[in-house]
Amino acid sequence: MARILVADDELITLRGLERVLRREGHEVVTAENGEEALKILKERKVDILVTDIKLPGIDGLKLLKWVKQHLPDIKVIMITGYSSIKGAVEAMKRGASDYIAKPFSLEEIKASIKAVLEEETHIAIPSGGLSKQEFELIIRALNHPIRREILNLLRTSPRSFTGIWRNTGIKDPTAVSFHLKNLKATGIVEQDKNKVYSLSPLGRKAASLMNMVKVEEEHTQPI
Repeated sequence: MARILVADDELITLRGLERVLRREGHEVVTAENGEEALKILKERKVDILVTDIKLPGIDGLKLLKWVKQHLPDIKVIMITGYSSIKGAVEAMKRGASDYIAKPFSLEEIKASIKAVLEEETHIAIPSGGLSKQEFELIIRALNHPIRREILNLLRTSPRSFTGIWRNTGIKDPTAVSFHLKNLKATGIVEQDKNKVYSLSPLGRKAASLMNMVKVEEEHTQPI
């Protein structure tokens, strides 16, 4: 089990995450703003930071930067809205281990924490000539079940957005669109002039690594 710091200025989200993670057996510390989170990081040992990108004062990206400079062993999971795809991609490029989008499900939280705790094992997989940044982007892409499902679908054939969404079985098309845009922004998925999606060369390498990463598929209702 891990000691987890959760930083979010939305009290409903903060208390919900605290309840869920404690139920999983983790030790949870909470902060309602970036300044409070930074104070905790300086004073207490933390294994994982779960932070909203948008916080009053010191925001989530600034917290991420500080952690990577001063406490690089701490894993960081970013919370973002579906409209903040650029922020999510930027966070991953800066070293965040994963991100979750509001509204999120209990199983998404648990799966993300599990994947982050196992991240060192994942990074030990042979990278097949990829750069360190490319390999880490792939591993973080594989951390999320929706992104893995998209890669699985595109591994068989190019598809339109509708074709991808309907085959995932996910009711909310916004969730699929969010993760698809992330994969496109990180160069794992391409889109042609007819708006058909396919795997890029990097995406094909990601698909080939997929079976080497232990994952657990779970679904539940959003909190």
